[in-house]
Amino acid sequence: MNQNMPMMASSAYSTNTIALAALGDAGFQQAQNFAAQNATARRFDNQLNQLNLKQEIFPMSNRRLVKVVIVDPNENIPLDDCVLYSGDEKLTDSTDQELFFEIDIKGILEAHNDKRVKVIDKRVKERTEHLEPAKIRDLKMVVVNIATF
Repeated sequence: MNQNMPMMASSAYSTNTIALAALGDAGFQQAQNFAAQNATARRFDNQLNQLNLKQEIFPMSNRRLVKVVIVDPNENIPLDDCVLYSGDEKLTDSTDQELFFEIDIKGILEAHNDKRVKVIDKRVKERTEHLEPAKIRDLKMVVVNIATF
């Protein structure tokens, strides 16, 4: 990973996770049903291929509705000042990295560092020391996928 890029993460607007092991026997039964359905689907696909039926393949679209958020994760920064950028929801076909380059990060970071250098570092107990200016690699950027089309 490039050292001058912020840490990037993606997030889904809504997700569901089911811990099958926590459900006990019912979870085991669900897992077996799921495996049986997958096996049936694979057999059906193999039968279609053997019959030489042409399957119409639709290209995957990479259009999505996203919201980009950039924060300074330093614990000393007050909550009011830790969000550097919170973009509007927008429809795009860009990758997460391309979305980062669409943002005027230099101007945003300069304005944030004007405030940041005035914040006292709480980790230093014996003297008053202010935080150093943040670098791009110190920031965290999250791209929230709201919808995919």
